[in-house]
Amino acid sequence: MVDRNELFENLKLWTLQLPGVTQAAHRFGGTEFQVGGLEFMHHHGPSFLDIRLSKSDQATALKDGTALPHRFAPQAGWVSFRIEKAEDLDAAK
Repeated sequence: MVDRNELFENLKLWTLQLPGVTQAAHRFGGTEFQVGGLEFMHHHGPSFLDIRLSKSDQATALKDGTALPHRFAPQAGWVSFRIEKAEDLDAAK
């Protein structure tokens, strides 16, 4: 069985190595990731990740099925990823 906490920790460490990325507490719980003080990603538990993309990247991720529409802010470029197995990390990255 896959340890989703371990998968998320792997993604978190990878994300924090990107230039200028910091982490902070998210206003609705969990952790958010920022560049220059602007949030671009946050998580809801170890298996649900929301990422803000450009409109064209959002359309591509939704069309090819690597992402799901965000429940509350799809108009702002947010998409959601389920992290359930190691292969899901590649899509999120």
